[in-house]
Amino acid sequence: MPKKFRSITLLLPPGLTPGRYHALAEGLVGKLVNDPGIANAQEQMGTARSYQVLSELDHAPLEHVPVLNDSTWTLTLPVPADADLKDVSSTAKSLTDGEGVEVETAAAYRTTKRDS
Repeated sequence: MPKKFRSITLLLPPGLTPGRYHALAEGLVGKLVNDPGIANAQEQMGTARSYQVLSELDHAPLEHVPVLNDSTWTLTLPVPADADLKDVSSTAKSLTDGEGVEVETAAAYRTTKRDS
């Protein structure tokens, strides 16, 4: 039986440099996403990163690929449908620069900043 996924959005903390945002995104994907189907989708997208940057895509990303929206600094991740969001939040906060990460469930990519 195929594994069921749902998307969550991680709101990355304000005030980080772009390099630190990308390092945090890489760490979050590494800690929170562990599925061979995601690795296959990343290969199809042709990237060495563990996530896609929305502004670099010329078409919609493949399903189940982590996507960093670099205009809102949010990371949309596929997680198992039964994932405990409290555990996801604890894991995110345990990473370097992850203390301010907020977790929300999402049906689509966030297109506005959190103050909008």
